[in-house]
Amino acid sequence: MKNLRNHTDEALVILLNDDDEKAFLEIYDRYKNELAAHLIRLLRSYELAEEVLQEVFMMLWEKRHAMDASKSVPAYLYRSAINKSKNVFRKLANDSRLREEFLRYFRSTDNNMVEEWIEHKETQQLLQTLLDRLPPQQKKVYELCKLEGLSYKEVSERLKISITTVNSHIRNANIFLKGELKNQTELINILYLTFIFDIFSS
Repeated sequence: MKNLRNHTDEALVILLNDDDEKAFLEIYDRYKNELAAHLIRLLRSYELAEEVLQEVFMMLWEKRHAMDASKSVPAYLYRSAINKSKNVFRKLANDSRLREEFLRYFRSTDNNMVEEWIEHKETQQLLQTLLDRLPPQQKKVYELCKLEGLSYKEVSERLKISITTVNSHIRNANIFLKGELKNQTELINILYLTFIFDIFSS
């Protein structure tokens, strides 16, 4: 049994063009874990990620004769994953049961989701609308910490309040933002549409 581990991606694709199953399995082993990790981050579901992963590699095999050895294999796989993930989101949009199940999972996630969300430029106007609804001091603390990147200590010194108070403002603001996110389907859709393009381009 020949060992293809030292073959370049280009060499593997040339073999794949000739129906070499071992070349296909080598590509699968080489990229499955990294691609699965991206899909899990995106789809928030091991089952959906596994389903999409299998579809991506099935398509790779089906289109093996059209593969261009000069093109990047991971880029091809990630593009395929993006397109198939879009199909998952379209299905969620049209299936109320699946959508509710997906949103229920979203609502159970922690405040790190909020922090990821505010990093996207596409959501800045929506974010500002929500921040305008915070109490003035809480809004100021949140903007200094999360948007300007100051430490709790720096904010404490600038506003002449305790670090405990800073932490309390941030915690309460996160609770508010998370509550708004989980109750507004539009915001959730924007969040995940940006994930589709940002996660796979990283």
